[in-house]
Amino acid sequence: MNNLKYVINVSLVIIASIMSFSSLALGQLGHQIVCDLAYEQLSHENQQQINQLLSNMPQKHRDRLNNYMKRPKGSPITFAKSCVWADAVKKQKSYKKFEKWHYLNVSRDTAKITTNACKKDCIGQAVAIHQQQLVTETQPWKQAQALMFLGHWLGDIHQPLHISYASDWGGNKIKITKNSNVRCETLHWYWDDCVLSRQKRSYQQWMQLLTPATSAQEVQPWQSNSPWSWANESYQIVTSPAFKYCKKHNEQCQNPQGNKVTLPKGYQTTFAPVINQRMVLAAKRLANVLSQSL
Repeated sequence: MNNLKYVINVSLVIIASIMSFSSLALGQLGHQIVCDLAYEQLSHENQQQINQLLSNMPQKHRDRLNNYMKRPKGSPITFAKSCVWADAVKKQKSYKKFEKWHYLNVSRDTAKITTNACKKDCIGQAVAIHQQQLVTETQPWKQAQALMFLGHWLGDIHQPLHISYASDWGGNKIKITKNSNVRCETLHWYWDDCVLSRQKRSYQQWMQLLTPATSAQEVQPWQSNSPWSWANESYQIVTSPAFKYCKKHNEQCQNPQGNKVTLPKGYQTTFAPVINQRMVLAAKRLANVLSQSL
């Protein structure tokens, strides 16, 4: 609980200082916000490199992404939109092997995420693999794919329920009771979508809210370069009692009774600043990774 209090306190300080949307992904809104915030932090040269890489996207992938995002055919592909591409293609046969890379499942007696958390096919390794490919790949389309995967992974690893347990599909099997008065029916859905949408902001308002926080001094101590430490931050949030996902018994996390949870009245108020800060951290860290890799 102390870890959660620390996350919440830091989040509230930063948000207050700038003020007087198989595992699903962070959500289209969240991924776009993260990548837009990261892009704006990069040098003009790095931005141009990204634009050039994305120009290599084949037309069929442009069409698939626009269709997935319900955008008109022929809509331009920005870096923000490209960070949704990994979800748009993950059911395609040639990308099926990456499906497990969107998350990390651990045993229920895990206390902390370390570098030994998985041997292959998980998000911690995905970040390192695609960062390396972004640096070393010489074929433009393969390099562009590494870029898009990397942008997506940084969003996913900062969504707490992407670091969770296989038996409940990362919270996708945890049903939210109707008297919680939310449209999202599962805990994972809530964290992909409702924790953002219930804040009732336009995209422009999201950018205005979070852009100043990407340069806030309070963020700097969090600038670890290790995906495993980022995953551990998410895990400490998701296993805290207030999150309503984990009930500790004999040092093991147990699901809520009947795989159902009623979210208390103050749940959104408590965790909206947390997800906002996770997006800020994801953006800041993505910008660092890209500036080192392009």
